[in-house]
Amino acid sequence: MNRFLTATAAFALLVVAGTSTALADNRVVVDQRGRYNGAAAVQDGDRNRAEIRQRGYENMGRGWQDGDRNRVVIDQRGKRNGAYSEQQGVNNLAVIGQDGRNLNADTYQSGKGNITGVAQIGSNSSVVTTQSGKNNTLGVIQLGNGQGTTVNQSGTGNITVVIQGGGRR
Repeated sequence: MNRFLTATAAFALLVVAGTSTALADNRVVVDQRGRYNGAAAVQDGDRNRAEIRQRGYENMGRGWQDGDRNRVVIDQRGKRNGAYSEQQGVNNLAVIGQDGRNLNADTYQSGKGNITGVAQIGSNSSVVTTQSGKNNTLGVIQLGNGQGTTVNQSGTGNITVVIQGGGRR
């Protein structure tokens, strides 16, 4: 009888704790080398993926996912770079790659089937992208120093490409 009560209590505790998120098959991979790097990922939904890879010093990578089958990949090298990706919806993909110093990229996606890609090489540059709707594609490439881009995309089937080079020394 004592075992039955213990098993019943353990089962009730698992149900109350909300084991559905534990069974959601979400995955987070963090690989950091260097010093003072930070990474965070929050996932709510099913089959979301977050990969954060950082080399260097004082880099911060963060991902927030609410929905199903979203994927974020952040790869940063250098010093004092920051990347944040927020996804709400289904089947969204965000990829951020940065190599340099003081680079910042923030991506926001809501909807279904949106794709965002950001690549920055240099220093003191920033990108902010916002997508809402479905099946939108957005790409930003910035080379050099002191670049800045803000892109807002909404609707269905839009394609936006921004390429910048040069900048302050």
